[in-house]
Amino acid sequence: MSNRHIATRDRGECVLGWWQRSDQFDWFSAYLRDRGLQVRWRMATFVFTVFLVAVPVVLIGSPAGPDGSVQTWIVIAASVSAFTASLVWLFRWPSRAQSLSYSTVCSVSIAAGCLAVRNPYAGLMGCTMFAAIGGFVAYFHALSHVVANLVVAVSCAAINAVRMFAEMDDIRMVAGSAALVLGLNLGVPFGIHTLVHSLHIDLRDSDRDPLTGLLNRKSFYNMVRDLIAARGQFNTPVNVTMVDLDDFKLLNDTHGHAVGDAALVSVAAVLQEHTEPGTVLGRLGGEEFVIADVDAAARHAVTAERVRRGIAATPFQITASFGICSTTVAAGAEIDHPGFLDRLIRAADAAMYRSKRAGGNRVVHDRLDIPG
Repeated sequence: MSNRHIATRDRGECVLGWWQRSDQFDWFSAYLRDRGLQVRWRMATFVFTVFLVAVPVVLIGSPAGPDGSVQTWIVIAASVSAFTASLVWLFRWPSRAQSLSYSTVCSVSIAAGCLAVRNPYAGLMGCTMFAAIGGFVAYFHALSHVVANLVVAVSCAAINAVRMFAEMDDIRMVAGSAALVLGLNLGVPFGIHTLVHSLHIDLRDSDRDPLTGLLNRKSFYNMVRDLIAARGQFNTPVNVTMVDLDDFKLLNDTHGHAVGDAALVSVAAVLQEHTEPGTVLGRLGGEEFVIADVDAAARHAVTAERVRRGIAATPFQITASFGICSTTVAAGAEIDHPGFLDRLIRAADAAMYRSKRAGGNRVVHDRLDIPG
């Protein structure tokens, strides 16, 4: 299978799985960290929130502002809540749960402010602020969260549009204002979500081994991180297998590097053929390959044995030594990336060398226990 076909197939799988994508907080946070942009994002988020909470407070006492003491206290409470939720961005990069809490509090605060003001046009225009929160959610979180923010925005806009029509009796003015709010709340968040999703695909596909089409080390780490993050709410079994071809140097010396390259491509094809969908496959360099999945350890061992037999059956008369390391990540656990995966790979590598010292062409198992 050519590199182009592999990339096209994976791109198609990503597009089909777009709606099921659970979260993109981890990979996008890592993307910003690697480029030194996290501090800028933190400061920008905090400053935006300060302006957000200032708007309804400034309107207190205005003829268009909160209607009565109850509404005034609702606006104050909403502004204080949003400001408090934003403080985490001022001091450090938040966790996924803190980021979701921030966006939820801001969304509820905007809704409270838009429904508490006396002037329905001011309330309707205030619903444009949902687009900014929706854009934030689109960068970091799942499509379901973007849709939830949209539902709140449309509900608040509809209530204010009805109020506005009752006061003004001008359907064209109401329709135009509502169309502006709806357009912003659809275009901004969903445009950003599509952009970030495409960026993720391009980053992944640009980090492939040019010979075999498998992931290189950096991309392999990123994909495994995403795989674990997608299962974050469950206890997640994680398996890593190191594969090293036996006597590969002899093959190169005897038949030449062209044959050696063909053998590597053949091994990559065996890995793709005999592993389950969702398995992460990489080439770390030379004749070293790596396999990772979140399947049960027993099923992963069956897969490794299937791959071992497949490699031995290639026409190049080569075998491989396998080292497996399995562990379990507790639900909601904060994983230290890339240190966690480094530990798994080192343990799998040690098991692989035990396999090689025992004669090769076999699978050796190990387990890594993570302190609770």
